[in-house]
Parts: sequence; C-alpha cells; structure tokens
Amino acid sequence: MLNEKLLKVQNLEIESIRLGTKINELEKEKRELLSKLAEVERKIESAADKLREKEKELSELKNFIEYKKLRIEELEKQKESAKSREEFKKVLRAIAKNEDEVIKAKQKLTMVEAEVEALKDAYKKVKEQFSPEIQKLKEKIEEISSEVEILKRKREKLLKEIEDLKSSMEPSEIERFEQLKSKFNGLVFSDISSGACEGCGMTYSPAEYRELIKNLTPGKSKCPYCGRFIYSKKLVKA
Repeated sequence: MLNEKLLKVQNLEIESIRLGTKINELEKEKRELLSKLAEVERKIESAADKLREKEKELSELKNFIEYKKLRIEELEKQKESAKSREEFKKVLRAIAKNEDEVIKAKQKLTMVEAEVEALKDAYKKVKEQFSPEIQKLKEKIEEISSEVEILKRKREKLLKEIEDLKSSMEPSEIERFEQLKSKFNGLVFSDISSGACEGCGMTYSPAEYRELIKNLTPGKSKCPYCGRFIYSKKLVKA
C-alpha cells in the first residue's frame, strides 16, 4: 500500500521548498529596497554635506575676521609705541593690509552667508521630497523582515516534522525514497485526481482514467507515462 508517511514527507518537503523560494524572493526584494533606501538617503546626505561644507567655510571666515580685528588692535598698540618713523610706517602698512583683508573677507562673508541660506533651503526641500519615500521604504522593509521571520519559523517547523517522520521509518525506506526523488525530480507520488498526472502533466483519456482509478492500488500503481507512483487525493488523505 501507499506509505502515507512518505507521502506526507513528500508534501512537507514540497511545502518547505515553496517556503524557501518565497523567503528567497522576499529577501531579494528586501535587498533591492535597502539599496533604493541607501540611494535616497545618499541624496539627502549629499545635500547635508554641501550645507556642512559651506557652514564650515562661513565659520572659518568669521574666525578669520575676528582674528584680523584682534591683530589690528595689537598693531594699533604697536603704532602708539613705535620708536622710530620707519617702525611707525611699517606698522601702518601692516594695519592697512589687515584692514584690506577684513574688507575682502566681509565681502566674501556676505556671499557665503547667501550660499548657506540657499543650501539650507535646498536641503529642506530634498528632505521634504524624499522623507515620505524613506518612511514608506522603511515600513516595507520592516514588513518584509517580519514576514521572512514568520516563514523561516514555519519552514523550521516543517523541517523538524520531516526529520521526525523520517526517524520513525526504516532507513531502507528513506534510502529508496531518496533514490526515487532523484529519478522523479522530487515528486515520487503523483496525484491523478484531476484526470492528469501531477508529475508529468499527461492528461488521461476518460477510459484510461476510469481504468486507472478502478485498479488504483496506492504504493503499487504507476503512471503509464512517467512511472511515478500514483494516488488520488479523493481516496487518500495525506
């Protein structure tokens, strides 16, 4: 007779393969979504980097101006204590040079401040543009991660059930089953309840099907086309 334990093993293994395929598909989708998320986040980070660079330049300019102002104050004191006309002129030239540098720095400061404001606005717009997409991507990634974990637990349970079933059977039965699995591409027992062989897909003629059902002996009867063991789900509860 049909070994119902082996039929159950086959059905569980098929379900395990199906779950494994689904898990791989979901993990591939997750990788694609993570890649897309990273790409979108890079766009925001790029805008943030440009803003940080310009703010750093602004800060350096302000520090430079403050430094030059302090330098001018020092030179003013040196001018008052100059001991010779030549030293006095030298200090005056240094003051003029530093004052000119302050003027130029202030002019540049105005430009950089305007650039900072423009970059702040650009950064804000980029965040507003992509933040909803980022949120959706993160939610989808989390949803897929949860689904994958559920499927993995289901698959682990199936694999444990398969091992338990196999351990309750004779090793020779399992060995023969594995040999037939290799021969028949994983499907040893083929359901014919639809009027066609589940394994090879061959549709039987009405007369042929009636004859097969009439003489069906689970575990012995075989498909006349592919040689798989045949059974009917209508007659056997797997």
